[in-house]
Amino acid sequence: MKNTFRTGIEKINSFFNKLSSLESFICCYLLIILVLITFAQVCMRFLFNSPFSWAEEVTLMFLVWFGYLCMALDIHTDSHAALYFLYNKMPAPIRKAADLIRHGLLTWLFVEMVKYGGQITKLNMAKRQPATQFSQGWLFAPLVVGGILMVVYSILNFIIVLEKPLSEYQKESQKEKTIDDLNIERGGTV
Repeated sequence: MKNTFRTGIEKINSFFNKLSSLESFICCYLLIILVLITFAQVCMRFLFNSPFSWAEEVTLMFLVWFGYLCMALDIHTDSHAALYFLYNKMPAPIRKAADLIRHGLLTWLFVEMVKYGGQITKLNMAKRQPATQFSQGWLFAPLVVGGILMVVYSILNFIIVLEKPLSEYQKESQKEKTIDDLNIERGGTV
């Protein structure tokens, strides 16, 4: 029974890893487009004194989409900010409980974000942006799309932690720390 459950979780996680790769791909191209539009806008403004009227609206919309998709990626990889210096000193059962509480709270937060983001998006769908005439709802839709992804990833992380035995937590605390581990613990990045 437990092996079947673990196999099912691994298949689901494999699917979401592929979805996460697609998200990364989209984020990379959004960032490239953002930089190109901004560069063109600066050139048009300062060199030709004739900026594009639509550039700021499109850049803002892409930036919001980029931000929420990147947040979902962080939730999926479980690489958001944490107090590792404190977390790593806790005994294994408390660390597991802290992980469960963290993923549970994140799930609740993202459910609320989807709920209220949907309301805000619906309210702004009829409104038009001045230059592009795109719906203003597209500025708020990332709350819903990114929020749904974050809910799913948080639930998946919760299930993975729930299924993870305490012995794995103990092994993690006993392994020798590398320089990268120490950097992360001290608030740096790899």
